[in-house]
Amino acid sequence: MRMKILTGFALAAGLLLNGAAAYAEEDIKIGVMFPLSGPMALIGNEAYQAAEVAREMFNERGGANGKNVTFAVADAPGPTQGNAEATRLVVPENVPLIAGTYASSIALAASEVTEREGVLYWETIAVADKFTSRDYQNVVRLTFNASMMGETAADFTKDLASKLGKTPEELKVAVISEDSEFGQSVGQAAAERVEANGMQLVADERYNRTVTDLSSLILSLKSVAPDVVIATSYLNDGVLFVRQARELDFNIGALVGIGTGYALPDFLEATGKNAEGIFDVDGPASPNISNLPQETQEVYGEFLEKFRAATSRDPGPLALISFGGFWTLFNEVLAKAPDTSIDSLRKAAYEIDLPMGSLLTGAGVKLQPLGEPNQGQNTRAQLSVMQWQDGKLQVVWPEAIALEDIKSVPLEPWNQR
Repeated sequence: MRMKILTGFALAAGLLLNGAAAYAEEDIKIGVMFPLSGPMALIGNEAYQAAEVAREMFNERGGANGKNVTFAVADAPGPTQGNAEATRLVVPENVPLIAGTYASSIALAASEVTEREGVLYWETIAVADKFTSRDYQNVVRLTFNASMMGETAADFTKDLASKLGKTPEELKVAVISEDSEFGQSVGQAAAERVEANGMQLVADERYNRTVTDLSSLILSLKSVAPDVVIATSYLNDGVLFVRQARELDFNIGALVGIGTGYALPDFLEATGKNAEGIFDVDGPASPNISNLPQETQEVYGEFLEKFRAATSRDPGPLALISFGGFWTLFNEVLAKAPDTSIDSLRKAAYEIDLPMGSLLTGAGVKLQPLGEPNQGQNTRAQLSVMQWQDGKLQVVWPEAIALEDIKSVPLEPWNQR
């Protein structure tokens, strides 16, 4: 069993349990990796905080057969650090698994280490298709993948055609994305689905997420006059695109964003009224929980209370996704596996069979079986389309978890807002 016995003399400062530093005589220590510094730190820290809430709630309920879960935390701002930190966690820290990670580039680099060393990699957020297409035996992904995100955005865009007074065949669509593993995977899937759905793909562009000027891209888009832009972005580049679109009077019927950059309260704070009517494809930030099972509703209420107390803000989509990933890991794997060997952990993971509605996002959990394409991918992941309405991000699709109807299509021209 890959487990470390901790005594009162070996307590590590900074790990909190029930509001104070306290450990059971035997703890299950797992590796947790997020970008806690650098350009992705805002979302990385939010996802980490959700994981901490899940750990606190699980330990309060008795942990894994009386054993508390503790975290060996790794900060990985990029793939180089991800590889190095995964090595540190697996070798000197001797963790039986690593969970996280948010960024696809980091997850891909870190999971190379765990696969080589025979340790489970439990991904809660990263979406690059490549993560589960490498025939790795020890990787699990609880959230949707990039293809699902891009295809959902394109399918939703097709449904917007009638609201824009056009047929799908008449609809002109531009696809833009930042050029990381995440952006390229999602952008490619979106572009391919746009054409498969019979719409006109008038632009398919990539840019670096650290860009400080998107004016040339916007002017290029303006020249082809798309009805809809599907944009895969992080926070800073998403804000930049909206601001410069207004400055350059680039008017479109709808902006379908992909990624949590468009869903964070920080996006609203940075763009103000300019956010009104913008869509975001991601896990739902505020699902209609009345349609979820009673047990899920109770967990949601407890999570919301604890997350607000810890952060003084409401959770975004990735916080809900992160919590669900860790909550499932704790309750369905650590609590049920007889030990923390790779064989036991992997067996418990592949035996999970949670129906839709089991997680806060409305998702369920059932992994694609080993030996099949995309093995380890959760086949019951839940995507939604949200829209900024009157300063709030509302789920508008699918109907089962929607809170509001679609509004502000077509978007008003900038000079009328």
